[in-house]
Parts: sequence; C-alpha cells; structure tokens
Amino acid sequence: MPRPRFHKLPIEKQENILASAAREFAANGYHNASLNQILVNAGLSKGAAYYYFDDKADLFITAVTHYSQMIMADITFDLEMLTAENFWSVLGEVYRHQFHQAQDRPWIFGAIKAAGSLSPELLAQEPLASFAEEMQATLRQLLIRGQAVGVIRTDLSDDLLYALVMAIDEAHDQWLLPQWSTMDADDIATAVARIINLLQRLLSPSL
Repeated sequence: MPRPRFHKLPIEKQENILASAAREFAANGYHNASLNQILVNAGLSKGAAYYYFDDKADLFITAVTHYSQMIMADITFDLEMLTAENFWSVLGEVYRHQFHQAQDRPWIFGAIKAAGSLSPELLAQEPLASFAEEMQATLRQLLIRGQAVGVIRTDLSDDLLYALVMAIDEAHDQWLLPQWSTMDADDIATAVARIINLLQRLLSPSL
C-alpha cells in the first residue's frame, strides 16, 4: 500500500503519478517496466518515488487497484432481480460499462492485465488481494444466479464454470488489447456483443 503521505498529495498529482505508472506497465508489463521512465513521465525524482511508495511492486499494485476500482465503481445490480429474460443483457451492460470507462484511457486494461504476470506473493498483497477476491466472489454469485434462473448450465462444476469464463475473458482481452486505442463506440458495441455471444454459447444449458 502507498505510504500515507501519498494520499496527502493533491488528487491531480496522485492521478498523474498513477496514470504514468499504468501507461508504462501497460506498454511493457510489470517486469520490463522502467521505474525511472515512470518517474520521468510523472515529473518525480527517484527519491520522491520512495517517499510515496515502498518499491516498484507497491506502485504497480496501487495503480492497478485504483483503476480496477474505478472501472467497477458504478456497476451495481441486485442479483435477485436477474431473470432468464434479462440475465445476458445485464451482463452485457457490465461489459459495456467497463469498456466505456476505459475508452479514453486505453492503457487501463493493459495495466490490469499485466497483473497476470505477478508472483503469488505479490498478488496476495493488499489492497489488490481483497479487490480480486471481491470480483471473484461476484462472478461466482452471477453464475449461481444464472443457474437458478435456468440460463447457465448445471452439468459442470462451479469451479470449472468459473475457470471457463475467466479463460474466455482473458483470451478475448488479449485479442482486443492491441486494437483498443483505435476503437470507437461502434467497435466497443461489437466487442460487447461478441464476448456475450461467446459466453452465452458456452454456458447456456444444452437444448
């Protein structure tokens, strides 16, 4: 976690530091990202970086957690309100919201995806670990609700269903990321329709 003095900075300066870090991590991944380049882009000295963060890992985790929470912040839905008729459309809105949140910051998804290369020890650090657990729990609850209303297959274990969703989501994002900076609203709508179609064809009960 960042040191308390980081949160005493003006919001604009905090955002500049985190955006500079996210861009570098998105472009080069966690391991190949240059802390020096992040500092140059953020207008910080090397000494100042360690004044606010313990190390490169601390800065990465702070940036990824910040943007992950930003993307998910306005997504709210009541699981009990999900029905067979609206389940897939609501899920589509979740994807649409995430994509639009990141449209003006094409490097956000790249930085978040870079977390996949972290060691288990780094992934276990807070606040990233708690946020990841919350997102995993939400997805599992969605799958259970989908089964309850009859739109998600029940012939596979919960763990396998979860793994399949994550695999498709990851594959789609890896394909999407290189094109992200050139996409417009119509392209985003197409991407949302495509990922929902893929998930629906995989997860719907056999006819």
